[in-house]
Amino acid sequence: LYVRQNLTNGQAAMPVGTGTLYLNGTSAQIVGGTQPFRTFNLVTNNAAGITLNANLSVSGAHTFTSGVIATSVTPNYLIYEAGSSHSGSADSRHVNGWVKKIGNSNFTFPVGNGTFLRNTAISNLSAPSEFNCKFFLVTPNPTNILAPILLVDNNEYWDITRVSGGTADITLNWDNSKIAFPPFVLNQIKAANYFGGLWTDRGGSATGNILTTGVITASGVGSFGFYT
Repeated sequence: LYVRQNLTNGQAAMPVGTGTLYLNGTSAQIVGGTQPFRTFNLVTNNAAGITLNANLSVSGAHTFTSGVIATSVTPNYLIYEAGSSHSGSADSRHVNGWVKKIGNSNFTFPVGNGTFLRNTAISNLSAPSEFNCKFFLVTPNPTNILAPILLVDNNEYWDITRVSGGTADITLNWDNSKIAFPPFVLNQIKAANYFGGLWTDRGGSATGNILTTGVITASGVGSFGFYT
């Protein structure tokens, strides 16, 4: 199904089918309606952007070809069902808003701020789970810290919310070419989670270069919400 303008769905319990939805307009498109639109495969190819005013659910493979997907503040979600995947995300092709992942497979959330892709990943899930994720600039309450945390990156954070399920590993990253990263000492970097009003140590061992890029993974965590 090739859709070049807006798409509205009012059908409850819509079957997934086996086909592919192409959103390939040349002006901004909106996915709306009273019910989620469910597709097997999805190709998003609109440089002018796509806004989700209703949930859009993918059960197969999503290919980012062109354009940023924005989700409304309701919020609405780009949903990746169990077993689904995506490819092609980049600074010019990602989700500026909420992404939901269902299932127990490893998954990278293709989120960002509309200008930069700032993805984060979950892995080693202990049970089938449902997670929501959104990227934000300007970390809230960066001085509210719990020892041994001394400082937090006040420029960016991710809201990784567990709706249901078990523990997971969370992988964060930094990229100084996109969002400025503080000059921390590499072997002192930990993942921090905002818990009980305080930024709390969730462990991990960072690798990379402070001046360029790097990653850190917090293993087997059961506390979710804001991470930086």
